[in-house]
Amino acid sequence: MVGVKPVFWTASLEELKREFDSAGLPAYRAQQVWQWVWQKGIAQPTQMTDLPQSLRQKLEAEWRFPLPRLLHRRSSQDGTQKLLWELPEGGSVESVWIPQRQRFTLCVSSQMGCSFNCRFCATGQMGLERQLKGYEILLQVYGAKFLLGLPITHIVFMGMGEPLLNYSAVMEALTGLTQRMGFSARRITISTVGIPKGIERLAERPERFELAFSLHSAIPEKRQALIPTAAHISLESLRAALAYYCQKRRDWITLEYVLLANINDGPEDVAALRDFVAPPLAAKVNLIEYNPTPGLPFRPSPRLKEFQRALLRRGLIATIRYSRGRDIAAGCGQLARQLVS
Repeated sequence: MVGVKPVFWTASLEELKREFDSAGLPAYRAQQVWQWVWQKGIAQPTQMTDLPQSLRQKLEAEWRFPLPRLLHRRSSQDGTQKLLWELPEGGSVESVWIPQRQRFTLCVSSQMGCSFNCRFCATGQMGLERQLKGYEILLQVYGAKFLLGLPITHIVFMGMGEPLLNYSAVMEALTGLTQRMGFSARRITISTVGIPKGIERLAERPERFELAFSLHSAIPEKRQALIPTAAHISLESLRAALAYYCQKRRDWITLEYVLLANINDGPEDVAALRDFVAPPLAAKVNLIEYNPTPGLPFRPSPRLKEFQRALLRRGLIATIRYSRGRDIAAGCGQLARQLVS
């Protein structure tokens, strides 16, 4: 039985050099291949023109270089682009490219669907189809940067799925982003609904990634109504994990808060949020404008600025994230592979 060729995307430079050494090839040839793939964005050995023909043939014969296939691409009036990728291991996910002046953010998916079933989120209504492999997460960035030629300065794990429920694959992708594609850890944000052990493990990483926690209510009963699986993870345990992260990293986190009309936008919600953000937890609050989703009963709160002012008066740092890409269903909570024209 013929063995399956290894996927190039999972190999480190050291592994590649060892492979070349065992084949009697000099280490600089491995470095050349590495530069072609990760710096020039060329993943076809036949196009690596400064390599000997025999080496190009060897690469094609012994390695796989699978790439994502762009199935659908739509542009918003505000410049946002939604990208639907067919992945090498099967199925499809969406990522979103968001241009803002000199900042170009790519929002990537870590799972196909999501198991958390947040009541206000279109992705949550899909359920979980499967976990992505680490290189499939990485290929969303590679595809946007090299196949589509989109500039990328920041990456956020805020697409489909819960990153910390696919921890190993996400860590593999993060290593690829920083060590192979050259992105700064400070420009990569991991957003989580809240997995205490995952948050604590992330705190142990040497890189200083940004962490965002999807809170949406600091009142346990309300949060459980919005995020049913939150009933199994107490706010107390989450707060302890977040505080550990802040202490370990000596850093702040971001609390994400989708403001929903007449649900989590009252004075009692302000007070609960103020109580939640207390030492050793250091956090700023990012208020998110809700994107209405067909079939869901929620509406955006008209009290967005009023809620922000109330938080500011209580001494919290509070910003507002206005919707981007709403007209193409590319906004926060809208990713569900809807092919909007």
